[in-house]
Amino acid sequence: ELVGVSFCIEEGEAAYVPVAHDYPDAPAQLSREFVLDALKPILESDTVIKVGQHIKYDKNVLANYDITLNGIGFDTMLESYVLNSTAQRHDMDSLALAYLGHKTIHFEEIAGKGAKQLTFNQISLEEAGPYAAEDADITLRLHNAIWTKLKEIPELKNLLIDVEVPLACVLSRMEQEGVLIDSQRLRQQSQDLATRIAELESEVHEEAGEPFNLGSTKQLQHVLFEKMSLPIIKKTP
Repeated sequence: ELVGVSFCIEEGEAAYVPVAHDYPDAPAQLSREFVLDALKPILESDTVIKVGQHIKYDKNVLANYDITLNGIGFDTMLESYVLNSTAQRHDMDSLALAYLGHKTIHFEEIAGKGAKQLTFNQISLEEAGPYAAEDADITLRLHNAIWTKLKEIPELKNLLIDVEVPLACVLSRMEQEGVLIDSQRLRQQSQDLATRIAELESEVHEEAGEPFNLGSTKQLQHVLFEKMSLPIIKKTP
């Protein structure tokens, strides 16, 4: 359920619009319907470019309210992954530390932990506002920081724009609508693959001169480097 929306169009200036905080004595808020009706033309516009962190999630949430999020230009999670897939985790907290040197407000700090953790609608606006607005601000700041690096590497820039971002939109539709499959053909493909795998395992065992578990790194190491005396080029850490 959508509890509020946060935006940022300039670094350091963000806003949070609450619509469904319902804790005891929560202040009056604009209705969800009113806010979404007002925002729908902007959210569905192809010419108003949007930047998000894991924006596929936002697209799916908005779809529940009959809003098609268009104009998706960038996703900071994907930007980070394309720039360096193994450098660090790609969640907002990790990226903010890595690229901005900024420690974000963690959800547990305002909601608690474990069985007593509050849901966002139960969190006071005094705490929810800064948390949500920071998310929007950090997203824009991350985009500006990472995109500056990405656009200098044409192949990575094209990978993001031509593949990763469009693919996120396709995956969003698949998650919303499901995927039609040919179950009979899928079963046949599974059987064909199982047969081929068995054939390859038999060939490997014959080449090795003995049966062994291909899934065991210890047994594989014994066969390749001790029995077959293959050279060790490099050891993995």
